[in-house]
Amino acid sequence: MPIEERKDSLTGCYLRESLDLLLRQLITDSNKNKRVFSVALIDLDHFKKFNDKFGHLFGDEVLKYTASVLGLTFYMDPYHLFRYGGDEFVAVFPDVEPGEAFHLLRHCVHNMKHRQFLFKNRLYKIAISTGISGYPYDGGTPEELIQKADQAMYYSKRHSCNLVTLAGKIRYLRWRNFIVITTSIFIIAWSAFVLYQLKLKKIIAPSLAQIKNIKIITRPRNLDAIILKDGTIFEGRILEETKDKVILSLYLQKGEGRSTFDRSDIERIERRTK
Repeated sequence: MPIEERKDSLTGCYLRESLDLLLRQLITDSNKNKRVFSVALIDLDHFKKFNDKFGHLFGDEVLKYTASVLGLTFYMDPYHLFRYGGDEFVAVFPDVEPGEAFHLLRHCVHNMKHRQFLFKNRLYKIAISTGISGYPYDGGTPEELIQKADQAMYYSKRHSCNLVTLAGKIRYLRWRNFIVITTSIFIIAWSAFVLYQLKLKKIIAPSLAQIKNIKIITRPRNLDAIILKDGTIFEGRILEETKDKVILSLYLQKGEGRSTFDRSDIERIERRTK
């Protein structure tokens, strides 16, 4: 039966059973005449939620609306639009590169945003996720082309609504997302480190007034002084020094307090003890 005679009664699109035959014909013709074609798998976002909330009549009208917008957007002659599943459509574009099909589907998304679905005097925003494969770039059989378009469609669905993805760009997109996420994590970690160095460290670092809540008495003039890189000064008597640490005995009002400093935090040491 010719493909034109096998149509879905609800949407007016060709039936899925005719898709495989068309793709095989296009592959044969493309191999013979060195031509290309593109396949787009289009899935409605949140269709089940619409059906459950508003009923199947609403869902049927959404399908008819989507098929209408697709048909009005695809000005290529010829193009073939199929009802592939419950809420899925497949568009086949003979002699169209995947990049050109990408722009057609982006234009379709634009039209759906600006020509919203009207049902019982209310407007609804309908979104789609789309994946596009091209022959001979993404596969040599109908099954491979549909599989690659399906993978690209699910990539779109996982990352956003109204997203169009080229099967040949998935690897690049994954690497780009990895780099963006890694860079964002690095920037956040670096900003936290800088904030700690500039602000929090002054708050967290022990000060003489905070040790055991003991007030500092008037110090003799011959105390050693440790000046930190953040400008904080600690005075007392140096008890011990190593390659990495300096231990300072602090003279307090009650008892004696000790504090250990990392050499990496110390700007300089002034020795005044005789």
